[in-house]
Amino acid sequence: MPNLETTTKSAKTRGRRARAESPTVPVGDQTDGDVLDLRRKVWESRPLTREVYRRYFEAVAAELIPGNVTVEIGGGAGHFKEFHPSVLVSDIVPTPYLDFAADAMCLPVRCGSVDNLVMFDMLHHLPSPARFFREAVRVLRTGGRIVMLEPFISPFSRLVFKLAHPEPVDLRADPLPLNDEPVFECTGPFASNQAIPTTLFFRDLHRFQARFPELRLRTRRRESVLAYPLSGGFSGPCLVPRFAYRGLWAADRMLSPLRRWMAFRLIVTLERV
Repeated sequence: MPNLETTTKSAKTRGRRARAESPTVPVGDQTDGDVLDLRRKVWESRPLTREVYRRYFEAVAAELIPGNVTVEIGGGAGHFKEFHPSVLVSDIVPTPYLDFAADAMCLPVRCGSVDNLVMFDMLHHLPSPARFFREAVRVLRTGGRIVMLEPFISPFSRLVFKLAHPEPVDLRADPLPLNDEPVFECTGPFASNQAIPTTLFFRDLHRFQARFPELRLRTRRRESVLAYPLSGGFSGPCLVPRFAYRGLWAADRMLSPLRRWMAFRLIVTLERV
């Protein structure tokens, strides 16, 4: 891994222990590797999903600071690396698409050695967000950034996620318990609560800022009123014929004033100060 120096032996031991506490387990009748392989096949077969994410990748890349070390957390099938080849892709599950395997809450890198941490649909899969943010504070250099694309729970998206998405949405959950207890049941790397990013950076933003004054909020932007849900993402049906793709983006822009009530996605940038 270029430009990444390993931590001390004790940090490596903590990393092995963290990975042992987050076991690789089947999801239904599929292993996590099966799920990632399936997502890769979906990616290759769905042009609208690829275009939706290409635009997300552009938006995320525009938030990054110049530097030699950008690490993607939970990179899975490695889609962002196709767009941004210099990124170092990590995940807790070893796959052929990774540069290294690591637990997000105990990264094998030196303090202050990372310019950017990038995450796509990852934060809501972390059972202890506070532990991750403490680790991010450790590894980021001053001025370094965390840039995240996550679900946004608007009144409209909450209804759609409830009816048509396999991951749960629990807006009552506390994303920052003081004792670092898991915020959802840890049944494996694909367990989640899609509400975590929304509650963390809207309802409980003041608590987050008090807990992590080193991380300054730079960007909090809702995205995708139509494009993402109509594309079907990785698991739903695509509801737009190819001839209508161009008009879809125009319609999404026209509805942008309604993002507070209808958006499906959220881009957040935090800067290490």
